[in-house]
Amino acid sequence: MKKMSYKSPWFFLLIPLCIVFFVLGPELEGKYKRYTEKQLVLQGDIHKLDSLRQLKYPTSKDKHLLQKLEIRVPIHTKVYGKEKFLYFKIGGMLLVFMFMGMGMVVTSYVSKKKKNSPKNKLVNFTFDDYKDDVIGKRISWDAIESSGSNFASETFKKTSIGYKITSSSFTKFFAWGFLLVGLNYVVLSFYEYYQFNTSPLTFMKGGKLFFTSGGPFLLIGCFLILLFSPKVYIHSRKRKIIIGDQSICFKQVYALQALQKFIEGGSSRGSYFSYELNLVTKNGDRFNLLNHGDKEYLLSDMVKISKLLHVPVWNQGVV
Repeated sequence: MKKMSYKSPWFFLLIPLCIVFFVLGPELEGKYKRYTEKQLVLQGDIHKLDSLRQLKYPTSKDKHLLQKLEIRVPIHTKVYGKEKFLYFKIGGMLLVFMFMGMGMVVTSYVSKKKKNSPKNKLVNFTFDDYKDDVIGKRISWDAIESSGSNFASETFKKTSIGYKITSSSFTKFFAWGFLLVGLNYVVLSFYEYYQFNTSPLTFMKGGKLFFTSGGPFLLIGCFLILLFSPKVYIHSRKRKIIIGDQSICFKQVYALQALQKFIEGGSSRGSYFSYELNLVTKNGDRFNLLNHGDKEYLLSDMVKISKLLHVPVWNQGVV
């Protein structure tokens, strides 16, 4: 039986699971029990209020109790209703976090299995020497992208029209987590407003409610999803490459450029190496294809793209 490594992503999942099981679970269970008890008391008060209102000859004691309940029942109904929506918001947020955590761990596990697959190995590949080429000596070897990552944040995938280069599933789970947390709070906050407020929802009130609930998270999630959308399309039949707003024919591609860059970390994170795979045209123009920190993945995708376009690869510092 294969032993599980202590570096396995499943161990990372144990931390939030233990927090949910030993801390959040009992806490939420206690809150739900207290909420249920208060709801039972409220339902009893509503029943008493209805009974007192139907009395034809109430006593002074009945009148006093009726006045108390006519004040208390609406207040408690509103308070407990808002409390219920708060539980929905927190519960929805926890479900999204669980979705994010499970998604990230599973995609990390699948990515690791795929990375260690024999099909993903760099086998018998020879780099060309850019110093022997006129264009290779003329182009810049500085990084095109100033940013980077210390993991495989981008991936090369096959599509119905050819191939695409897009963000990895790991980063997409992160983006969708932001969007769903924000959407959960925004939808429930607006529904709560219509449930407990008689005044109309004006444009200013709606804007304030949006930005004081989950609006910022929703907008950040939308921005990240757009940011993590495919950045390169390779049309095999049309024999052209779409990079942003640029369309490049296969015959214009001259070579691929693989380079290493050093990303200096701030106070909250360490420094690391990241890698770029750039497309070089016959005019000496460069366009970024891949930009991430997993060297083995980048080299594997580099071989596939080189064979697809039938062009050499120039390398500086990646191997």
